[in-house]
Amino acid sequence: MPAESRAAAALLHRVVRPEPRLRIGEVEALELAPLVAEWVRRGSTPEDLSRALVPGLPAFMYSAAAVLRDRLSRKMPPEPGLLPETPAIAAAKSARPRSSYAECAKCHDPVPNPGICGPCAGLAPRPIAVGTGSAAVRAGAQRARAALRSARDTLPIAHRPAPAGT
Repeated sequence: MPAESRAAAALLHRVVRPEPRLRIGEVEALELAPLVAEWVRRGSTPEDLSRALVPGLPAFMYSAAAVLRDRLSRKMPPEPGLLPETPAIAAAKSARPRSSYAECAKCHDPVPNPGICGPCAGLAPRPIAVGTGSAAVRAGAQRARAALRSARDTLPIAHRPAPAGT
């Protein structure tokens, strides 16, 4: 028995070990070994095999080997280098890398394109400042507490929580 077939059969056993419905014998694994070896030759990892073989199994199976044979054949990855390059992929490869953001020339806020932002150009209102410090946190906490107290006081008596310490 060639070493490649034994290695492919061992890989198949390792990949399907977590799934009890995919238990197969040594003879069945050796019969499926050429398909597994082809997956490996095409650059697949054990994780790729696991994602192709394990998810979406039926609740009951008559033949785990038949399910594995079908999935190994049907989901076989393409030959390396044989996939045609789509126009979108070619355009993405040829486009020069673009910075993830630019800064406004006046206020230094992030903008999608180089130049000045809408508020600096007078085309949009200035966004609300976030994170203005501890004063804003204190004021917000006070408003939240007041809202909770007023909501508690307006509840019917049957729905009010029991006073603390009782």
